[in-house]
Amino acid sequence: MVIGSLPELVMMPMMFDGVVHEFFTLYSALTVVVAILQIVLGIGALLVVKASPMRMRLFGMGLFLAVSIYAFALPHLMPIIVNRVVGSLNGFGSFGGFELAMTIQSIIWTFHGGLVLAGTLIAWNLARNRVWWTHLVAAGYALLMGLVIAFVEWALNLLGSSFATSVMLTQLVSLGLTLAGFMLLHLLGARPDWSVRPLASARFPAGY
Repeated sequence: MVIGSLPELVMMPMMFDGVVHEFFTLYSALTVVVAILQIVLGIGALLVVKASPMRMRLFGMGLFLAVSIYAFALPHLMPIIVNRVVGSLNGFGSFGGFELAMTIQSIIWTFHGGLVLAGTLIAWNLARNRVWWTHLVAAGYALLMGLVIAFVEWALNLLGSSFATSVMLTQLVSLGLTLAGFMLLHLLGARPDWSVRPLASARFPAGY
């Protein structure tokens, strides 16, 4: 998750210096490199988890891979999705095109952040072989944090923050909430009798 925040945290300061053309050129290339690196390191981290059967680690890696591909693809598909929704709703004749497009995009981004975080946390839960209710905790926490991040972004825009400042601060808040989510799940897993799924085979000792 730290690696996934690098494009915004590293490149956004260029916006303060007015280097707009170079920013968009480097940003596109950096997002591709970061996405690949994030997938490789994330799958590697899930693969080396101890005290968990390979089957659960594979489930976690599969979910993490799907979430990572979705997170990378959505920004590129966003214009297509928004244009199609706006085009279909404009047929009703009472919607403003630009305002509607911005509203739809804001709604999608709000749930996008929560969905990506939920998938990442649940993938880690699967790799750690935790019981089903910890997945519900992860999903609920992630969706709530998606709303919190959306509120932070809205508040920054309301206060007149620049685009670069808003993106950087929002990324920092998102990163902090993500780490807090992992800490919460770690605390839940600190008691094996609370959260660890019993393993049927003695070959794999129970862990958290």
